[in-house]
Order: sequence, then structure tokens, then C-alpha cells
Amino acid sequence: MKSIDIFSRNSHTFKTFLKLTRARGVKKHRMALVSGPKQIHETIQEFPERCKGLIFSEDHPERSASAFGPIPGYRLGRTLFRQIDLFDTRQPVLVVDFASFPRLGETQWPLGCTLCIPFQDPANVGSAVRAAAAFGVSQVVILKEAAHPFHPKALRAAGSNIFRVPLVEGPGLGNLGATDIPLIALSPKGEDIFKYPFPPTFCMVPGLEGPGIPQGLKADALVAIPMKNGVESLNAAMATGIALSVWRNRERN
Repeated sequence: MKSIDIFSRNSHTFKTFLKLTRARGVKKHRMALVSGPKQIHETIQEFPERCKGLIFSEDHPERSASAFGPIPGYRLGRTLFRQIDLFDTRQPVLVVDFASFPRLGETQWPLGCTLCIPFQDPANVGSAVRAAAAFGVSQVVILKEAAHPFHPKALRAAGSNIFRVPLVEGPGLGNLGATDIPLIALSPKGEDIFKYPFPPTFCMVPGLEGPGIPQGLKADALVAIPMKNGVESLNAAMATGIALSVWRNRERN
């Protein structure tokens, strides 16, 4: 791997990398940063067409960078690299690109579960995408309220799974009532999810962190994860993962 040395903060390439540490830059350039050796290895091995460059520090030996494969390398001064290494992994950082998301309604509803994500915390978005890939969700709809799924914190949670499930751009949480398939919302006021008969094709909608499901949402069913007295709620992404697991186990049986 032939690397390009960058030691000036005025470098156009460095400025682009720096923009990828924020959601606005991710949206504009349709590129993102993947951190962590395991996540990087998986992405390069399984999705090489998405890998556009490897950023490493002047402190990294050339052989450690070349171990990630024949993709363009960018060797940054240590001070510049620290600004890109958001999670202080002290390991190379991978640059990936991604396609624009089709809008909900442009394609037919796939059989199975469509997961709608409204979460504003990028880590919750990434965790939900990871669960969606693990349990075989047909597609993930990123609602207007949601953080960008390629935000660095979202990618930190999702890893290479971000490329394993189709992502679709959706409307706001309050405008989902016009779907052509059953809309099933997670709510503490719903019926026991372990007893609910999931339809063959449906939309699953968890609520926002804190407020939950808005009153204006026209859901066909509300389902709840039963909990012991004194526990008010679960983390939004955790609740989503549990609900998807219940659905998938029901499918297998």
C-alpha cells in the first residue's frame, strides 16, 4: 500500500477527513469513518468496494498499515491523526463510502419485518442496525428524527453490519400512519409481545428515547416487553433488539 503523507492541517484531504467526524460532513460527502481493528478487517474483507482509504499516524509502522490490504493509505502527523481517531483507539481508521438511501415508498414492501428507527442518539441507531442485521430484518427505515446511521458513534456500534441490511429514508415518526402494511409500535401500554401473533409482513416502530410513541401515530397494534415492577423502561436500542429476537424466534417456530 503506497501512502500519502499529510502533515499540514491546511491539507484539503485532511479537512475532508475532519468533516467526516460530524454528521453534516458525513451527509455531504457520503463517506464515513470506521474505527477498531476488528470492524475494519471485517469491512475490508466483506465490503471491499466500500473501502476508500486507510488513515494512520506517523507513529504506526508501515507494515501494520499494509496489513489491512491494498487500499489507499494516508499517513497523518500524530496531532492530526488524534483529531480523526475520535475514540482514541490509537489504531488506523478506515474511510468508507455509501450510496444515497432510497425513499420509503419508492420500492415495494419486502416480506418480513421492516424496522423504523427514530432514535436521536447515534449509538442507539448503530445498535438497532446491528440488531436488525442479526435477526434478519428485511429493511431499516431511518426516520427524520433519527441520527445519521453513518455518524461515527453509530458506526462504532453497528460496525460492518451497516452494510448488511438495506437502509431506506423515511418520513417523521408522526407521519408513518399511511403505510400499506400493519404498523406495530413498542409501548409500555401494549399487549404482551410474547403472546402477539406477528403478521407475515409488518413495520416495527420503537419510540423515541424518553417521549416514546407520539399520540398522533396511528399504529395497528401496540406491543410491550413485560418487566418486573419498579422497572419503568429499557434502553431504546435494547428494547428494539429484544422485540426483534421475539419476532425471529416466533418465525422459527
